[in-house]
Order: sequence, then C-alpha cells, then structure tokens
Amino acid sequence: MTSQSRRGLITGSLAGAAGLAAGGMIFGQPTAALAATEGLVVITPSGKKSGVEDHAAIQGALSDVNRQVLLSAGEFYINQPIVMRSNQRLIGAGAHATKIKQVGAGHGITSVSDFAINYVTIAGLSMIGQYDPDTAPPANGPSGIRLVPGPAEGPSNITIEDCVVENWGDCGVYLTAVIASRITRVQSARNGGNGFYVTNTATAAATSLAFEACYALENKKNGYELDWVSYSTLNACAADATGGKRGYLLHGCASVTLTSCGAEEFTEEGFAVTNSRSCSLIGAFTYKGAKTGIRISGSTVNQTIGGAVQADPKSVDKPSLTNFIVAEAGSSAVIWGVTRTSPDLLSEKVTNLDGSA
Repeated sequence: MTSQSRRGLITGSLAGAAGLAAGGMIFGQPTAALAATEGLVVITPSGKKSGVEDHAAIQGALSDVNRQVLLSAGEFYINQPIVMRSNQRLIGAGAHATKIKQVGAGHGITSVSDFAINYVTIAGLSMIGQYDPDTAPPANGPSGIRLVPGPAEGPSNITIEDCVVENWGDCGVYLTAVIASRITRVQSARNGGNGFYVTNTATAAATSLAFEACYALENKKNGYELDWVSYSTLNACAADATGGKRGYLLHGCASVTLTSCGAEEFTEEGFAVTNSRSCSLIGAFTYKGAKTGIRISGSTVNQTIGGAVQADPKSVDKPSLTNFIVAEAGSSAVIWGVTRTSPDLLSEKVTNLDGSA
C-alpha cells in the first residue's frame, strides 16, 4: 500500500442533480436568483474573476433561511465568504465540476455569528483558497468551510459530502458544536492548519458526529483534530501527512471510535489520544512515519487498541518510526491483536488480552 493510491479518492458528481433541478426553478444570474422565494435556485458562473458578481449571485440566493441553491458546473470566484444560515443547501454538480475559488482574504463558506446554523447541507463542490503550501501558514488564516453557531445558540446539524477543500491558510473544514452531523467523502488537502477540526463551545457540545471515507492530505498540522467531542465515529478515513504532524488527534474526547482508519508519513504520531476516556482504535493502520505510531497520553483512561497494524516503519527519505505504541504514565489502555515490527513503549497500565503485543 502506498499513499499514491489514495490521491484520486474524491471523484464523480452528485447523481441525479439534474433531475432535482427540474420544475419550479429559476435559472440565470443574480436578478433571477433573488426573485426566487422557495424551491431550488440554479446559478451559473458569471465568467468574471473579480469575485464580486459570483458572490453576489450566490449570496443573493442565500439571502434568507430555507433556501436551496444549485450551482452548475464551472468555476465561481468569490471575493468574500459565502454566508449560510439554517435550513439551507448549497449543492454543486460534483467536486471536480463545480469549483469555488476565493480571491479575497476571507473564509470560503462561513456562518453568521449571531445565528444558529442548523440543518445545513454542502455537497458536490470544491472550495479552493489561495494558500501556498510551500510557505508558512498565516496567523489566523481563513478556512475553507467554517461553521460556528452563535454564542447563545445550541448545537448545529451539518451535512458535508462529496467535496474537496484545499489550499486554505487554516483548516480545510472547521466545525464547532456539531450534533447528529455527517461528513462523507470529503477531501481536505494542502491546508495550513488541520484538514478537519471539530470542537465544542462553552454552552454547546459536539456529539453524534460521523466521518465516513474522508481523506486528509498534506495538511500542515493534523489530518483530523477532535477536541472535546463525545460519542462519535470515524470510519474508513485516511490521513497522508507528508510533512504534517499527526494523522489523528483526539483531545478531551469521550467514547469516540476510529474504525479501519489509516495514517501515513506523519512527523509526530499517526494516532494521538490525550486526556480522553473510553475511546477506541479498531484496525488502526500506520505506514512509514516518524516517532510514534500510536500515543496514549495525559489522563487518558479505558482506551482500547484492537487489531492495529504497523506497516513498513522504515523510510528512505524520512526518519523511521521509533515506537509503534506508547502509553505514557497516567494513562491506561487495553491492547489486543496488534501487528508490529518496531518496539513498543508501554510504561504505565496496559492490559494485553492475547499476549500478541
């Protein structure tokens, strides 16, 4: 297995979009879009690269809640963030067909700080920023999709699927206080921060979140970072760091399970779990990478590591893995069915169920 094999993960388009667009829609440019009061609005690119015309058309169609906007194939240019509110859907013709390019300084898609951001769907498009991954990330840089509810609002219900988010100064996807939400087949690549970042707020939790078949590629920080997230799952996800710090970081989490997830060519850890409880890594896979495959640290307790695999710990052009599994003092874990070829450092409470580690 090589990282090369996953670089074409996100392909295709949203099936049936044309059928959904039939009947009751308004086609054309901003004036027509603004005239819509309900149903789907279809917008085509203006062909202008200033970002003014396309942003006005998209934002005009999203001028109120309960709006659904369908973007045709082509390149859209925006000079400021697209603001989404509750009960809105923004759907393109496919990630390789509909591309939104930020030519201004802001985020790609964001929310209004004083409002809720419930039942929002973003699908079938690419969000492309201006960050050059060969340079240092800017301080407080923009994110591709950044959805944060207002301080007085409850958790948000978010769906993001079949999207590519790349070249943003901070995170590709940044979500706060999400609940009963789903991120499916999303590629977050070459961003200055995390590929995917999720956290809570002082008044709203982040729970019941599912990542399915997502891919973090060459992000400067971590592929996936979950802070203070509870009873959620990542299934069949991939993280190729290639200079990034970690594939996956769980901090302060509870009952979060990663199933059949892989991390390749990281510089710190493939999987890091700190100050968490009752989390699980089932079938975790690491390939090459430096330092540590799996690190359990801080006050992490009741961690389960089952069926983890370390593949090819040595690397020709990067430092080789020092330890596959490290459990630091103060942590506890149950480990079973582990396959590895480099030493493990299990310095604190570790219960091995089958003797294989």
